[in-house]
Amino acid sequence: MSVQLTGLDPAGDLLLGDGRKLRLVGLAPRQSSEETSRFDAGLRGFLGRPLGLAVLGEPDRWGRLPARLSVPSATPGEPAQDLAEWLLRQGVALPMPEPGLSPCAVPQKAPIQKTVTSRTQVSPLTAVDGHDLAAVKAQEGRYVMLEGRIASVGERSQRTYLNFSRRPKEAASIVLSRSLWRELKSAGWTASDLGGKRLRAYGVLSGRDGLLLEVASRTALELID
Repeated sequence: MSVQLTGLDPAGDLLLGDGRKLRLVGLAPRQSSEETSRFDAGLRGFLGRPLGLAVLGEPDRWGRLPARLSVPSATPGEPAQDLAEWLLRQGVALPMPEPGLSPCAVPQKAPIQKTVTSRTQVSPLTAVDGHDLAAVKAQEGRYVMLEGRIASVGERSQRTYLNFSRRPKEAASIVLSRSLWRELKSAGWTASDLGGKRLRAYGVLSGRDGLLLEVASRTALELID
């Protein structure tokens, strides 16, 4: 299906000419006016151009369709270019690992901050210490790279919690779905072996106290030691 982009809405989401809103999968939400401006600037060259659309799911609670957009090649026979991957390479967006995305399509490391011919790229994510309550709570609602040492693993029927403290509300926790925990166990992760291991995770901090980071994909987790 061919569509056209008209720009961003006030919330920073992509708008199509037919009125639909999109969320490009694999890209982290913009968290400041500066990030939104850079993202908008990166998109300007594609406004009004015919783009390929692949819708990957139902609208979320904000009415956004998770989707991929592709840029047709000007050379016959060459494959189309994925717009999200192009934006990542240009440094105007940050990656967000999601289910179904291959690790090579969404790099774990954020772009390095540098200036190239007057274009300032997105600065890299700075690790948030999952044991520092003040630092974690200050990032509530934001997409972060969280690091900490696992103190305990809580397996529940629908969720598994990788806790950075044995006491509630003393540190952050990583939340895994039942299917993701099953996938990790198949890869050799066990509750008994994870204790004391240092973990890095990517996601949005939420929860009643802003101490929960729900991980949706294996590519959003990394054991450091």
